Amino acid sequence: MLEIVDGLDEFVERDFWDYILRDIPRYFFFILDLKHYPEDCHFLIAKRDGIIVGICLIWKNHIAQIRSEDPEVIEALYRAIPQEIPIDEITFENRYRDLLFSLIPNPIKQMSLHRMILQKEKMIPRYPLEKPYSKQLLNREDVDKIVELMRVSDPDLWGFTTEEKFTFDENKTYTGLFDGNKLICFTLAWVDEIAAIISIVATHPDYQNQGLASYLVNEAVHMFMEHTEIAIIHVRTDNSQAIRVYEKMGYEIYMTYQNVRF
Repeated sequence: MLEIVDGLDEFVERDFWDYILRDIPRYFFFILDLKHYPEDCHFLIAKRDGIIVGICLIWKNHIAQIRSEDPEVIEALYRAIPQEIPIDEITFENRYRDLLFSLIPNPIKQMSLHRMILQKEKMIPRYPLEKPYSKQLLNREDVDKIVELMRVSDPDLWGFTTEEKFTFDENKTYTGLFDGNKLICFTLAWVDEIAAIISIVATHPDYQNQGLASYLVNEAVHMFMEHTEIAIIHVRTDNSQAIRVYEKMGYEIYMTYQNVRF
């Protein structure tokens, strides 16, 4: 019998960690968010005969990520999301694409994304940036420049990004390249001893195809590998150029998923 448990008690949490640590790249956000931002997490746990068979992570009452090997469980977790939680974004693994669009037939926006991983032994050497730009760590005072760059670099993906969506803490590293006072490229990296992720890469359209994003990504990878063994990055499945670049850097496609906003 399938049971949906709302929240984590100490017994469920023990089984939860056993379940997600079996596949770190697949459950990276589940791991990172519960370890570092538990107050922003809401979990639904699907159990069958006392064994966990699926998990839904609801982040800041806004984004839901659902994972299971069983489509019946996927649907049950989706339907178990409390109606009072105003989620407006959800991700399913690509194999459940048809189920996702049967549940949300008319999303406002839909994206197909690859999760790519890089193992420490496959990273390439560091190399200099042979461009007249300066590299700087970014902080909260730069958030207006970050948002402006994201909006212009990919209006379809980030056109409605706001400053309120950004947090700055010891787990996140924002690194930018400047042409004078103009932010032209930046990355956002999250680091944990289990794994690390580059969650945002953005380059101004006037500065693309100069290798700037590749340089910052590789710099982040070398920073990661001082603390962990796995680096993760996301890329749209239709961005063949970026996929080729990341593959040359040692990344491999690990999984594909659908993200919808509604």
